[in-house]
Amino acid sequence: MSLKERFLEALRFYPIIPSLRREEAFSRVLASRACVVLISSGTIFNLEEYSRELRRHGKLVLVHVDLIGGLGRDQTAVRFLKEKAQVHGIVTPNSQLIITGRKEGLLTVHRLFAHDSPSIETGIRVLKQSKPDFIEVLPGVALAQVVGYLREHFQQPLIAAGLVKTVEDVRKILQAGAVAVDTSAENLWNLNISEKEF
Repeated sequence: MSLKERFLEALRFYPIIPSLRREEAFSRVLASRACVVLISSGTIFNLEEYSRELRRHGKLVLVHVDLIGGLGRDQTAVRFLKEKAQVHGIVTPNSQLIITGRKEGLLTVHRLFAHDSPSIETGIRVLKQSKPDFIEVLPGVALAQVVGYLREHFQQPLIAAGLVKTVEDVRKILQAGAVAVDTSAENLWNLNISEKEF
């Protein structure tokens, strides 16, 4: 099974990706139902420990490259993430980091900012160059409005992130076709998506 297939299987089982933004939430991330976790804070001093503990708890680890203190934005940073931190994948809006991540065999998630039509058009041009494994749409609540346009150009699985606060937000995003929701809202980390009312 390829790394991308492993991620898709994990997200089929549980489509919420906790975004770890505060150190004090780490124990709650470890105890969560999530199979995939995004490290979106911290520094090069605690990143390896975070990754090791998450992997020890059976979780697949993504890192937002641009939000880790002391980590460069270059090929060496991506190699560090793979070889030293041993993460499974990266998240970034930086097309060169996505391309490097693909070459290094990491799972790649390219962030697309969907603030307005020009930003989406620019993002589409960049995505055609980077060819990521997944496309992450920000803000996540806008995914339903842009999914049709994105599907004219791409078939990659979609993840939604940003301004996702409620169960209803999650429901609408998944119904719109996203495979996962990336959120720092702890009230959603253990959401029971199998419940009938969901």
